Amino acid sequence: MTSQLRYARKTLLGPWMILAALGIEVTNFMLRGMPWRGEGLWSVDWFAISLFIIGPLAAGVAAIDAARLSRPGNLHLVVSVARRGRAYLWAAAWCAIPLSVLHLAVIGAAMIVGRVGHPSVSWWSLLGAALVQCAGIVWYVCLGSAVGRYTNTLVAGLVGGVGGFALSYLVGGAFDSKPTFQLLNLGSATITMVGKSFNAGYLSAQAVLLLGTGALLLTLRVQGRSGRRLPTGAAAVAAVLVVAAIAIAPTALPSQRYDSTPHAPTSCTGTAPQICLYPEHRRYAAAINNSIDTLAKAAQAHGYSRLVPARIIEESRSYHPSGPGVFALYLPAQVYEGGQFTVQDAATAMLTPSHCAFVQNPSVGGIDVDRFTANYFSLVTTWLHLAGVDDVMTPVPVRLLTPKQADTVLNDFAGCRLDASL
Repeated sequence: MTSQLRYARKTLLGPWMILAALGIEVTNFMLRGMPWRGEGLWSVDWFAISLFIIGPLAAGVAAIDAARLSRPGNLHLVVSVARRGRAYLWAAAWCAIPLSVLHLAVIGAAMIVGRVGHPSVSWWSLLGAALVQCAGIVWYVCLGSAVGRYTNTLVAGLVGGVGGFALSYLVGGAFDSKPTFQLLNLGSATITMVGKSFNAGYLSAQAVLLLGTGALLLTLRVQGRSGRRLPTGAAAVAAVLVVAAIAIAPTALPSQRYDSTPHAPTSCTGTAPQICLYPEHRRYAAAINNSIDTLAKAAQAHGYSRLVPARIIEESRSYHPSGPGVFALYLPAQVYEGGQFTVQDAATAMLTPSHCAFVQNPSVGGIDVDRFTANYFSLVTTWLHLAGVDDVMTPVPVRLLTPKQADTVLNDFAGCRLDASL
């Protein structure tokens, strides 16, 4: 093993790829104030972001190593032995295995730093998604190894890297107008994922296709002819099978990477109003409670009792609470990124009628958008004015509402009459 390590260190670029990957993983770990902390699914998906860079780089490095094995003067060492693919396999392994171990270690560290104790999805599904990301790393390396066998050493890295980068978009879902199965859609969530879970069928199909096509790419054989490196007949057939499998997959495999799992939060504190948050977000409770308490006291002191519900319930990606005496609360990005939740954040979040179809999907239309905007921002501005906040920027002219007018708007919003006249 010592001799193999010495050989890999001195003759291959693949083992050294881990240094670049470590820098990329650490940078991604620290981005935007680590907003994924506390959420298991978001944590796993977040670290797929680094693979947009690591994957193509690994493909380029693997291509260079394979090209070196296939160059004139070395090719006979590969094609003249009984197990001619072993040299390529070892070269790819020295690149893929360290990168995969590093990636799993980073995700594990994220779970510890984020104090993920009881994720809303099972630990097995989180492990499965992380392993699929590792399968993605292996696939990029296999792609580079295949490219390098048939290209000159000087251009192999460029072809492998650029090809890997292009494929991360072409079969990664970047150009899809609607959800479809994509081989290299490995994650990259940048917003909260509470209310979502991994689709086991999607991940399973992705793992099988990544490993299956990767194995075919890794076993492509090369033959020397007139000083050129060409695929054997079997290798050409295998390459066609890889392309066909990737092309057909979106029409035959599950299209949704996530399932919706609506459930109400269980961590509730206080009375009048009672505030319920998801356990994953409990570290924000103090900032949230303080801002809501300020608004509630101001509304009660000025006779706007309708602005103080019995319960304030955090909503998720699939759960939108509604009903008498209930306000929904969606946490904005600045909460996750900086732990800040201002009075303005509280008012705008709680007064948004997120249970209504138009708010969830504005393309449904059917309402006077200008009137809805005026009603909404008049209500927000009124509540903030009661709390002593008057420097509120609004996209439309607004007016301060009386208690009766505020009640009317809230009742209209509860029934999704968003553009009703005051």
